[in-house]
Amino acid sequence: LFGGRDWSKLKELWKTMYVMAPLPKTTPEGYKILLYRLADTDPSKLNFQDCLVNFFAYNDVRVSEDGLAEGYIVVFDMKGCSLGHLARVSTCMNLVRKFMIYIQDCHPVRLKGVHVINTASFIDSCLALVKPFMQSGLIQLIHLHSDVTSLEKFFPLELMPTDYGGMAPETLSLHEDHIQLVSKNYKEWLKDSEKITADLKKRVTKPKNQIIELEGSFKTLEID
Repeated sequence: LFGGRDWSKLKELWKTMYVMAPLPKTTPEGYKILLYRLADTDPSKLNFQDCLVNFFAYNDVRVSEDGLAEGYIVVFDMKGCSLGHLARVSTCMNLVRKFMIYIQDCHPVRLKGVHVINTASFIDSCLALVKPFMQSGLIQLIHLHSDVTSLEKFFPLELMPTDYGGMAPETLSLHEDHIQLVSKNYKEWLKDSEKITADLKKRVTKPKNQIIELEGSFKTLEID
């Protein structure tokens, strides 16, 4: 999941499959907002492993750019998502599990909220897929919105791009700016980061929660 960082491949996927836009202004609390959505909504083109590789590469760049941020709010626009996407993800549960472990236990950021906007009718099925891997703290951060307007209960809507009713530059413009940033400053950095791996043969003791060998047990879940 932390390999495959050749910039030519990443750039093509960022331009055709995914929209990932860091918004320019922070919330009053100083939290940064990251906006995600699909660019190509054809479920037959979704490769979930590629999706995660891109997500991790993108977030590593953001951590490098932002430094010690107060926190992050994630906004995911579900418009265009279908049961076909859910079906493809459901065949990759080991990847889903690894992703959830990383986000909750390893990712070096303070996650302050996850907002899913334009929720589809099958959102409950989506949550049922990942809920077995979620700790109670993460569950409490998730908020569902039928449209963008109710985001204002959590942060000023003006922080959103103009195509979402805000005052920030248009989403695709922010997305393209980020691609140019990576192309200029991070393409070699991303490739070099593939070499930073752990030598499992030198591990003295096994961790309680094995990601690779599926040993150990999850922390006790408190799901209401």
